[in-house]
Amino acid sequence: MKLSFVVDSASDIKIDQEKLEAPLTVVPLNVQFGDDHYLDGVTITEDEFYNRMAREPELPKTSQPSPQSFFEAFQKEVEKGYHVIYIGISDNLSGTVQSATIGKGMLADEEQARVSIVNSGTASGGMQVLLHAAVEMANKGYTISEILERLEDMKKDVTAYVLLETIENVKKGGRISAVQSAIAGMLNIKPMLSIHDGIVETIGKFRGSKKGVLKVKEMIDDWRSENPDKTLYLLHSYPSVERVKQEFEELFSFSKFPEINFTRFGSTIGTYASENAIGFIYYK
Repeated sequence: MKLSFVVDSASDIKIDQEKLEAPLTVVPLNVQFGDDHYLDGVTITEDEFYNRMAREPELPKTSQPSPQSFFEAFQKEVEKGYHVIYIGISDNLSGTVQSATIGKGMLADEEQARVSIVNSGTASGGMQVLLHAAVEMANKGYTISEILERLEDMKKDVTAYVLLETIENVKKGGRISAVQSAIAGMLNIKPMLSIHDGIVETIGKFRGSKKGVLKVKEMIDDWRSENPDKTLYLLHSYPSVERVKQEFEELFSFSKFPEINFTRFGSTIGTYASENAIGFIYYK
């Protein structure tokens, strides 16, 4: 069985850094600043995205790829003789899975039978957890049906936790008023969000970054005690991995983990997380 994988750019995968033992295609979402349109991760880099977002009075807009983009991605892989598994951002966060479904429907009937679509229920590093698990299963000889069934089970236990450094973008997005934002700023409030099954919720508010970061550490420690051999998927919107290591390596005891996947938020989550957010993926 020849398997090829497709994800969208909301997975925040850097395809030039990914070391998958399987073919991988990333379909970019669209990013718009005013009248300027970009392809996420293709015609605008993460650094360019964050730098411009900080200068703009309004948040950028992101939108799903066109069905044509998915049609072309799927057809290219099918013509090579692959069965395609597409793992997409939660349909509660974006219309991307719907766009992929339409793109699949544009294929010939026999080609459609070789494309499977998985609504991940998550985004960013959560999508990577599912992708890496699927590739591992494929390399162990699991059937496509077994892989898809396992992914449906796994995604129920995947949750992203993110501590925001600033709520400026939450204010720009109209989620809170300018008065609420000012009060939160004066009190140095740092909210913690969870993303599960595409639902974003505030699960805690902390006076100052230190208390919030200590809570993240506590949650990571609890997860690690139950999953000592699993890869830590650390989420962030810091300028670089080096900066993350500088600030958190000692506190989070990175050396205790068999492997760490550092994932910087791209445009989809970064639009609301803003800069200097930190978090991780809980999964079983």
